[in-house]
Parts: sequence; C-alpha cells; structure tokens
Amino acid sequence: MKRAKGLTGVLFLILCLVVVLWAWADRASAAPIVLKVSHQFAAGDVRDQMGRVFGDKVTEKTKGQIRFRHYPSQSLFKAKDQWDAMRKGALDMSVFPLDYASGKVPQFSITLMPCTLSSVKQGVAWRNKPIGKKIEALMEQNGVKNVIWAWFDGGIGSKVRQIKLPEDVKGTKLRAAGKKFEYMLREAGASITSMPSSETYHALATGVIDTMLTSSASFVSYRLYEVLKYLNAPRDYSIWFMTENLCMSMSTWNRLTTEQQQVIMEVAGWMSENWIVQNFKTLVDELIQEFTKAGVEIHYMNKAEFDVWLEIAKKTAWTDFAQTVEGGEELLNLALEAMK
Repeated sequence: MKRAKGLTGVLFLILCLVVVLWAWADRASAAPIVLKVSHQFAAGDVRDQMGRVFGDKVTEKTKGQIRFRHYPSQSLFKAKDQWDAMRKGALDMSVFPLDYASGKVPQFSITLMPCTLSSVKQGVAWRNKPIGKKIEALMEQNGVKNVIWAWFDGGIGSKVRQIKLPEDVKGTKLRAAGKKFEYMLREAGASITSMPSSETYHALATGVIDTMLTSSASFVSYRLYEVLKYLNAPRDYSIWFMTENLCMSMSTWNRLTTEQQQVIMEVAGWMSENWIVQNFKTLVDELIQEFTKAGVEIHYMNKAEFDVWLEIAKKTAWTDFAQTVEGGEELLNLALEAMK
C-alpha cells in the first residue's frame, strides 16, 4: 500500500514537472525574435529610414514576435564585412550595396554597371524581372536572401574640375564605386582608389582622392558639399545607379516560421510599391539644394554627354563584364532588356 502511494507521489511529481516544462516552452516560444540590422549609413539617412520603417511594420504585423535592433554608421560591422557576417549567420540583416561583394560574387557588378539604368523606378522593377530573379538566386546560393530592391542614382563630384565627359577624369585621383566603373575610369586615365562611401569625406579632406562617384543620398548624408567644389548632378541624366538592398542572412530566414516569412515578404512588397520610389525621388532635389547652398558649382548632364559615356561604357565595362565574368553576357543582356 505504501509502495502504491509512493508511486502515486512520484507520478504526481512527474506530471507537475511536465506541466512546468510545457509552460516554460510556451513562454520561450512566445519570446520575441530580435534581429540585428547593420549598415554603414548615418542615422536618419534614407537607407537607415528604410530599415526602420520595414522593421516597425514587421513588428506590428507579427504583434511583437519579431523585433529589430538597428546599428547605423558601421557601429556593428564595417561596410564590406557585412556580407560575410550575413553569410555566416553573425548578422541578421543589412542595407548592403551588392557591388561591395563583387570581389566574391563577380556577377554582382551588374548592380553597379555604367549606363544600364535610366531611373530608380526602372531599377526597383528588377524585383519582377528575370535579371532580378537571377541576382536573387545568386544571393541565396551565397547565403543571403534579398528582401527589398533599393536603387539610388548618383553623380560625380570633384575638387579639381567639373567632370562632364570621360576625358575630364584624366589625371584625377578617383573613387569610382564599383569594379566596372573603376575599370572604365582607369581606361579613361584616372588613378583609382577603392573605398566605401563612408570613408570618402576623410579621403577628400586629406587628398587621398580628389574626385569621386557616389549616390545622391551619400553626397548629402556624408556632407561631401563641405569638401567638394564641383558636382555633376543626376537631375536629367546619370551614368551611375547602384542597388543597396535590404538583405537577410539565409540562416536567419530559415529560423523563421512560414507565417513570419510571409509577413517579411508582404511588408517588402508594400514598401516596394508604396515607399521606395516615393521617398527616393526627392534625393536629387535635396542634393542640389545642399550643394547650391554650400556654393558648389553644379553641372547637369545632357543627352549628348550621356551618349559619350555610353560609348565608353560599352567598350570598357560592358565588354569586360561579358568576357570575364561567368554568365556575364547573359546578365548584361537581361539588364538591358529590363530597361525597355
């Protein structure tokens, strides 16, 4: 009888332990996922805003199941280190210029190729085009998922002269932004120095470079009007468009439930339709306003000048990409097809 009571007591204790474990598991499963979002851009920059608006909407739609912690200004990882950090699962998300990883995935140079886009809206449309699907597949093969396509137009700034045509870069110390831009401008006679846009202010101030290409957003957020004298602004024509996408580590993506993944892509779709172009289209106006206020001499590229750049792009960057990068010719053709 005593033995039976003892067994009953043990069974009761086991049942209590199971209930406690179930309760603990429920609480653990209800604990929010906190995703780290890193980028090189200043807090308040439109790319920082993009990450925060996305995060806030996902948090709202998941009722707090997924939350975000933001690390602007390279406060968590250096600009180019973010790619490997996502690949290894050390970083959840980044607003990342894809061409920064072109040394490891050469095909990504198509996302910063001279004269292959004519507008930000055209670039954002890559999300539904064969070229975009090709790049997204390459990203996933390399451990990173594309979430939002974010394209930026850009211009040419200099301390020494107005850069209107390729011949004007001869003898300059130039930051080109992108391997194929570097190739084209080296062929035109520039001396090339590679660096992320976050380092260009100091490089201009100290004479490491005297001429540079970057996005309209970066020209303003890094206050480059303080160290430049000339600007070829992308108001009417631009040879420079770059994708700086919101990306996610595949390790992080695979940790999410199907429902959570669905919310991520629903918010990404909403932002592509309702936020990206609407918030990026004012960047050129802000650029012109800030550089005018600072007394920088501004030039606006015309069609004849663009056509000269187009010809040198075809002979240098386009040809080199098609001939030296696996699948390069196909990607170039798909990019050009997406312009139509």
